[in-house]
Amino acid sequence: MHLDPVILVITIVLFFSMLMAYAAMRMKVPIVVAYILTGIIIGPSGFAVVEDHGLVTRIGEIGVIMLLFFVGMEVSIPRLMSGWKIAFVGTNIQILISVAVCVGLAMLVDMSWQQGVLYGFIISLSSTAVVLRMLQDSGELELPMGQNALGVLLVQDMAIIPMMIILSMLGGGDEITVSDIAFQVAGGIAILLFVFWLMRNNRFHIPDVMLGSFEHRMILGLLLCLGSASLTGWLGLSPALGAFLAGVLLASSDQSQWVHEHIAPVQVIFMAMFFLSVGMLVEIDYLLANIEIVLGLTLLVFLFNSGSNVFVMRALGETWESSLVTAGLLSQIGEFSFLLAAVGLHVALIDEALHTMTVLVIALTLMLSPLWHSLVKRFARMHGIYTKDRL
Repeated sequence: MHLDPVILVITIVLFFSMLMAYAAMRMKVPIVVAYILTGIIIGPSGFAVVEDHGLVTRIGEIGVIMLLFFVGMEVSIPRLMSGWKIAFVGTNIQILISVAVCVGLAMLVDMSWQQGVLYGFIISLSSTAVVLRMLQDSGELELPMGQNALGVLLVQDMAIIPMMIILSMLGGGDEITVSDIAFQVAGGIAILLFVFWLMRNNRFHIPDVMLGSFEHRMILGLLLCLGSASLTGWLGLSPALGAFLAGVLLASSDQSQWVHEHIAPVQVIFMAMFFLSVGMLVEIDYLLANIEIVLGLTLLVFLFNSGSNVFVMRALGETWESSLVTAGLLSQIGEFSFLLAAVGLHVALIDEALHTMTVLVIALTLMLSPLWHSLVKRFARMHGIYTKDRL
């Protein structure tokens, strides 16, 4: 009997995923680390079991979208809006600080100020997928510091569009017209107002006749998630934002329970694919040849992002406890920074060597983020400024 190669590949991926997940459980580290290590093993630097990294990345992006969809069903909008100062003001200040510091450093090491802007944007974005997974695993999403982190992540997701526009202008890319920007802004405002109106008037309700069987409910849940993401993506906004708003809408209609039950297992698979794609980006040969520089830059990113976030949150009135632990959560570089690095390469702001270095540092911060966050928590506990009930 002929063995389909795809079946063999899936079997190998599942075997290493299970093996790494078991090791992670025994070592009491987050499951995301296991998935990233699996990606390294099956990727080009390992056994090269999976060669089409682009396909894995695209599938993984669906996992991020579905994660925001589920978070939307769990988040408390009044509590989230109560932290608007941290989310909107704090995030923009943190982005400006990152850009200013990176521009200054770029000028010192003979790089252009445009490259400084690119790296300022890259390091200012945190990982929605990693942070929310850590918050869910630790049961801290509903705590004030979890809500602060969520607010910052949502604003960062919205900031990706203007960042890409600025980079394309700095690098001499396609000209961005005023009408394009106006279309995005108007579309975003219209969607927000529509969702608010539906929630306010309790107009959103899925008729029982549409729910039907198990299969109908699963397909309908996926349609709500991916359809809303497609709508905001068509408007030039973050697809994850559309999925989040759809989740919020479902929660307001008291119909989120069956969605959780029917499509949560699907989301687990897609999220695993995302972290596998991150691990596949790690080039072991390049890492070993530049180990000191890469690890030094990774540590510098953790220290800078943690320090800048603590400074911003303290300046906006947050306690030391909340500021320190939230800053530890947001210390890594996010998945959307891969997109910014690709844009920088496309418009010739950076070359292939810098792009490889950048991708490697981003991947390492994602992989080491749970460890860094646990170290921050341990530091806070040693100094008596962290207990879960106080945050």
